[in-house]
Amino acid sequence: MQQATATAAAENFLHYLDLVEHGQTIQIRKQGRTVARMVPDCDFMPGRQAADLFRSHRPDPEAADAVAAELKKLEAEAEHDLAH
Repeated sequence: MQQATATAAAENFLHYLDLVEHGQTIQIRKQGRTVARMVPDCDFMPGRQAADLFRSHRPDPEAADAVAAELKKLEAEAEHDLAH
C-alpha cells in the first residue's frame, strides 16, 4: 500500500486516482496519522476483470480492524437512538 500526505494527495490527485484505478490502495496521512484511504471501486468493471485486478491484493488488517470498530460504534449508536 502506498502512502501520501493529505497535501500531496490534494496536489497530485489525478496521479493518485490513476494509481487507484489500476488497483493500488493509497493511505492518506495528515500530521502523521492515517485519515483516509483511496481504494479501487469495482462497480465500473465486470466481475472477472475486478477479480483479476484484486488477485495480487494483500490484506490490510489495520484497515479491516478500523472498519470493524467503526461498524460496532455505529451499531451501538443506532441501538441507543432506537432505545430513546
